[in-house]
Amino acid sequence: MERARALYGGLQTLHDLLELKGQPEDSHLDCKEWPSKDDDAQRMLAKAICGMTNADGGVLILGMKAESRPKDEPDVIAEIEPISNTSQVASRVLGLISNLVEPGVVGVEVREIPESPSGSSGCVVIYVPASEGSPCRSRKNREFYIRIGSATIPMEYWQLEDRFGKRPHPQLVLYLEEKQKVNIHYPQPGVAVRWFHFGLRNEGKGIARFPSLRFQNGNGFELSGGIDVHRNFGLPLRPSEPSWIIFQGGIDDVIYSGETKLIGILSRRGTERRIEARSYGGHIIETEWHFGAADFQCEISAEGLAMATQTFSVGEGTPVSRLVG
Repeated sequence: MERARALYGGLQTLHDLLELKGQPEDSHLDCKEWPSKDDDAQRMLAKAICGMTNADGGVLILGMKAESRPKDEPDVIAEIEPISNTSQVASRVLGLISNLVEPGVVGVEVREIPESPSGSSGCVVIYVPASEGSPCRSRKNREFYIRIGSATIPMEYWQLEDRFGKRPHPQLVLYLEEKQKVNIHYPQPGVAVRWFHFGLRNEGKGIARFPSLRFQNGNGFELSGGIDVHRNFGLPLRPSEPSWIIFQGGIDDVIYSGETKLIGILSRRGTERRIEARSYGGHIIETEWHFGAADFQCEISAEGLAMATQTFSVGEGTPVSRLVG
């Protein structure tokens, strides 16, 4: 799905589409002429959308022609066959998808690319995300399709059996947000510290079971406390070697789709610099703390998810000064 998203993001102008000429279609890219008959358009659209969402997602371009090649060779993108009214077709596509495909596909995006700035003709580019869980089928003929290479074909029995047995997957990402203003008196008097809430957010559709987050000590961030005054953490803190801090959930620790689970608080100390200035009363000495940009790196996993390394970049903080003499 990452390639499909990148491909869709790179198709913004007519020039981008013309650059595709001579390239073969593949599992993530399909080009179609828009049929003149509405029923033909519905069948074509339902088949193409189902095929991509049941595979790894992809981009469907309406208004471009692909030429057939000999057997076992992919079709090659030939030229633009512009749609006379892209606005009308784009609106029609969005309305049809929810009626033509079951279950519905969430996250479809549509973009119009005109032939000229003032014209109404051009192409319609559709981003189709990969679906999770049970497969989608066309309501036009009750068929399940899948995109393999440059072809969209009916799914085999074993493919359907495999997909119907799958559960939606969770997708865990690091949550890190600055908690409050810099504190100059804690954890040690005269030490400036930035505070950050950290945790896990589930951006997938499935439930994350046995979630885990771990990071190394001494990477510029220190574990400073839990999510409440009693130092309770959002996930159990497990015993580990001194160089690692490990939070690992048990059977009762789950993160639901769309939920953010706070785990605890991190701190980052500033770099101290002493500044001497002259005033009417003599010398004044200030201590100034600077907070440079830094990366917080951790490893995240859950049941059914491989351990993945994630990095969160923290920008520079506002310097803080304090009169010391």
